[in-house]
Amino acid sequence: MNTKPQIKAIIFDLDGTLIDSIGDIAAAMNLSLSELGYPQHPVEAYKKFVGSGLTEMAKRVLPEKHQDAKTVEALAKKFWDHYDVMWYLHTNIYPGVLYLIQLAVARKMKLAILSNKAHYFTKKMIRHFFRGAMIRHTKNPFGIYSGEEPGVALKPDPTAALELAARMKVKPEFTAFIGDSDIDIKTAKNAGMIAIGAAWGYRTKKELLDAGADMVFDHPTQMTAYLDAQPLCP
Repeated sequence: MNTKPQIKAIIFDLDGTLIDSIGDIAAAMNLSLSELGYPQHPVEAYKKFVGSGLTEMAKRVLPEKHQDAKTVEALAKKFWDHYDVMWYLHTNIYPGVLYLIQLAVARKMKLAILSNKAHYFTKKMIRHFFRGAMIRHTKNPFGIYSGEEPGVALKPDPTAALELAARMKVKPEFTAFIGDSDIDIKTAKNAGMIAIGAAWGYRTKKELLDAGADMVFDHPTQMTAYLDAQPLCP
């Protein structure tokens, strides 16, 4: 982009942007597939399966001739049964993310999370991984967040992103949306926000640029340096 608008708020994607959860997601889904008698997939393949919500992931991992609604629903239910007890086993915050959040808080930027993961699970993971003490702050920096709920359109629909910006009282043009997939970039574009690609996540830098990202960072520390060079938020 030719100009560099001031970022006053940041909406983060969760999986593949703040946390690397692909191992636990793959393990839970592969176990579910096995129990229903379907082939499993390598962990790396799940980087392409995730991003559009559980129903779509369940459909993508099934053989094409078994992608009917009943089978997808049964697989999705089994997934939650397994993921509910194994979501934390191998999931970690990406290196550099906590410092990125610390800097954003110190510079008085508003922060939020928007995920296509179920809302109650989004809440659980935020409380587990981003307690205030973890960023040397008195409270969790993500008091504003949204996940998949019945009747609420998933990303890349901009509705939830715009609602989060309104709750943070920041105009969309001063709000950055950062994520690791084309879905996140399209969400930002649809909402009139600054689209930032997280190339340390599950998709490539080229995919993010092709999707229309205004800028792409290879590591959280690069984004931290970019934000630190901005004027302080009023």
